[in-house]
Amino acid sequence: MTPRGTATRTKLVDTTIRLVSELGYAKTTTRAIAQAAGVAEGTLYRHFPDKAALFAEAVMQQNQHVVDWIDTLPARAGTATVKANLTDCLTQLAALRADILPLELAILTDPELARVAPPPGALPGPPGRLAEYLRAEQKLGRLRADADPDHGAVVLLALLFGMAMNPPPAPDQEALPALPGIADTVDIILKGLAPTPN
Repeated sequence: MTPRGTATRTKLVDTTIRLVSELGYAKTTTRAIAQAAGVAEGTLYRHFPDKAALFAEAVMQQNQHVVDWIDTLPARAGTATVKANLTDCLTQLAALRADILPLELAILTDPELARVAPPPGALPGPPGRLAEYLRAEQKLGRLRADADPDHGAVVLLALLFGMAMNPPPAPDQEALPALPGIADTVDIILKGLAPTPN
């Protein structure tokens, strides 16, 4: 990419971050982003295949330290324990929730953000890195050989999303029972809910 192309891409992402913080995801249209960035709407699509890709990059850019950590996850296979590595991973990803949850909710309600699921073995971003890590642990014999790493990554992230969706009780409401922590959740996934054979 040329320096000018890189500058345009950066400007589009920065403009998206600003507009989303001012207007929210639902009201931040590609037309508004292009106009605020001073480019034609078609230029936006030369840099990003769709609105979802642009929004995802904006979220990831704001959380680059987490992305950098997650990129190292596959290399952690065979170090520490699987439980410790997954707990660290989900704890890192939990830090994204202030940015990710509004995007996830927007995806559920905005058809323009709906995306076709990637093929097996091709999950993008943090889910892909988590799947790579699970695949590497499988090869080391530390996870079941018949488990699907892509599906496992999606399940773990769905659990994290579900935990984050639990709103705190209103001041005049009785508190709900506390959800288990991330380490407890990972433990349940790794051990399963079935009783151990006698």
